[in-house]
Amino acid sequence: MRCSWFQACEFRNLKPQRLEWALGLNLLRGENGAGKTNLLEVLRLLSGWGPFRGRTASEAPRWGGTAGRAALKGGFSGEEDLEIAALVGRRVDLRREGKQVGASTVRSRVPTLSFTPEDLSLVEGAPAMRRRFLDGICALLLPLYAFRLLEYRKALRQRAAALRQKRGMGATARVLAPLASWIWASRAAAVDLVRVGLSEVRELLPEPVEITFSRGGSLGLEDGLEDYWASLSRTADVEERFGLPVVGPHRDDLVIESEGRAASRFFSRGHRRRVAVALMMAAGWTVERKLRRTPILLLDEVAAELDDAGRSVLVETLDARGWQVFAATAESSFDGWPGAVWRVSAGSVQRIS
Repeated sequence: MRCSWFQACEFRNLKPQRLEWALGLNLLRGENGAGKTNLLEVLRLLSGWGPFRGRTASEAPRWGGTAGRAALKGGFSGEEDLEIAALVGRRVDLRREGKQVGASTVRSRVPTLSFTPEDLSLVEGAPAMRRRFLDGICALLLPLYAFRLLEYRKALRQRAAALRQKRGMGATARVLAPLASWIWASRAAAVDLVRVGLSEVRELLPEPVEITFSRGGSLGLEDGLEDYWASLSRTADVEERFGLPVVGPHRDDLVIESEGRAASRFFSRGHRRRVAVALMMAAGWTVERKLRRTPILLLDEVAAELDDAGRSVLVETLDARGWQVFAATAESSFDGWPGAVWRVSAGSVQRIS
């Protein structure tokens, strides 16, 4: 899919203008605070995701605005023609062709993947970062995934409370077991696809890379449900002693290695960044392969963290994939960019090439 146009009214610092986007590569240039990330966030909201991490919907309406809510609307084309609208206030109300629609439905119709500088630490960062990476892919591939993950987290909080109070532990485990097994299976299937996707973007990798899905606190039994119960039985004493659940998807990880060595220690910082970008591109390939729709990529200052060689390969790969890309940068120049270039200043946007 591709975003043909969008307009935003009273959204953060953006001026109320209709923007007609290039259907290929779009580079958003401007100083920090100019509104580049806000433009990416409009696309993120219109495609069924929430605000960027660290932001809230209630902060989105422009300060001093009269409506109390921001109004977004966008047109999408490609595998089908869609018009999506969003009212953003305390919550995000999505509408397709004037009718209310759920976020998971929009995500599957307009698959969008967004990445920030923080995501470039996928290789050496905490396991939580890699779980978020997998969750983003799974939420696009499986409409029920976001709901099941929410249910799992709710049940996990209840189990933690039960462990502290030393009662109701069996009941909470019975709720968690099928959810954990389902999430494990979903994440494992996503990793299998991303592994194939990496072979499609191997030019981004500095060295061969292997990825493996690791179940949190697991014994590694083949059947997920059996594995959960067996692992829980083994760690029961530990959970009761510390009052914390130690088995389940909340402790999963994506293991990234090169020739049997941990990529986080084996690779230089520049090469770790290259691997992270390759994983992002492999995620896009995965979404395209499963949904039969081209994804839209949102990259917020991602290229700025790469060395010259990595940046050159990234741009070549983006151009070759044929996806629509919105890349934001504070740099005044970006040599070799093969698509449209836009200047962003104080919330106003103008195409300059």
